[in-house]
Amino acid sequence: MTTQPPARTEPLVLYVDDERGNRVVFEQSLAADFNIKTAADPDAALEILAEHEVAVVVTDMRMPTMSGEELLRIVKERWPSAMRMVVTAYSDIDPILRAINEGLVARYIIKPWMRAELSQVLRWATEAWQLGRNSAAIQRRLLETERLATLGSVSSMLVHDLKQPLMSLVVNVEILGELANLVPLLREKLDPRASKQHARASELLDELPEMTSDVKTSIDHLNELISSLRGFNQQRKMPGDIATDPLPILRHAMSVCQELTVQVSSKIEYDGPRALPRVRMAATELTQVMINLVANGAQAVAARGEPNGRISIVAIEENTMLILEVKDTGIGMSPEVLKRVGTPFFTTREQGTGLGVAQCQRLIGAAGGRMSVASEVGIGTTVTLTLPIAN
Repeated sequence: MTTQPPARTEPLVLYVDDERGNRVVFEQSLAADFNIKTAADPDAALEILAEHEVAVVVTDMRMPTMSGEELLRIVKERWPSAMRMVVTAYSDIDPILRAINEGLVARYIIKPWMRAELSQVLRWATEAWQLGRNSAAIQRRLLETERLATLGSVSSMLVHDLKQPLMSLVVNVEILGELANLVPLLREKLDPRASKQHARASELLDELPEMTSDVKTSIDHLNELISSLRGFNQQRKMPGDIATDPLPILRHAMSVCQELTVQVSSKIEYDGPRALPRVRMAATELTQVMINLVANGAQAVAARGEPNGRISIVAIEENTMLILEVKDTGIGMSPEVLKRVGTPFFTTREQGTGLGVAQCQRLIGAAGGRMSVASEVGIGTTVTLTLPIAN
């Protein structure tokens, strides 16, 4: 008579993959340390989930009958306490980001995985699941922190790929700069009265220097962001040593977001002095904040669906502080929504991550400033930044 091995009592890990070889390798590599079941397709996985208490679900993203993303949505809805992870190829970066943003997964594992790394991840997941049985609030906070770390990990993977096209942009904008210097000479060769093509060419030549400057500013901003992601600026200046002229940054943010307003017959305007005092905030961070806030205002105006909307940037110098207000005549927010603005991962937009406003608050606070939001449904929103003036 054959003796059945005793049932394992450790938290159950379910691995879903339509390729048999992958399932065999996964189970043989990890069965000594974890209680593992495998499923050849999402339907079989759902049957196991219905019959057993599963602590961790690890799924491949690409499967014929149902994608890993679709399976994760069902698991999140029916068994929200189960920890969810994906095993995927680097080329699937878009669904990875979507799954992270929507809270479908806590971690991702890139193929081919290393046993030691995967074992560590599974150990963390089973412990987090057990912690959640005692305190759902603690598990939720743990997962939010993990999502931030995971997004950071994804961004570091993309840095190398971003550098290559950025270098191409740098080279091309230098050529554009040379062409912009030749505008007076080129204009002499054109007669706007000759034809519509000549007239249009003359208009484009007039716009070329400003367009080139805007593109260069955007490239410099991107380069700073990428360098920050790679940790190149670990020895950055302390806030007290920074002195940034905010006016060019305000105008750049308006230029970048102009296209969003043109589509709905709205406009962006600046209301303030022609010269502003320098502030104690790095140019890259202030650019990031202003583009975020002006874009949010433009999207709120567009969501209202009415022409003649307006986004205004108001600048006021008050003692040792510079006050910047970003006002919009958009749809506004209810008191309930307003209370949650700035909470990581909270968003009212379908494609949003909920990190934009939270990031703005963090950057403003790090510079020694303050940020507040006031809004009323049907009236609009005002975001107020109070920044310390540089000595």
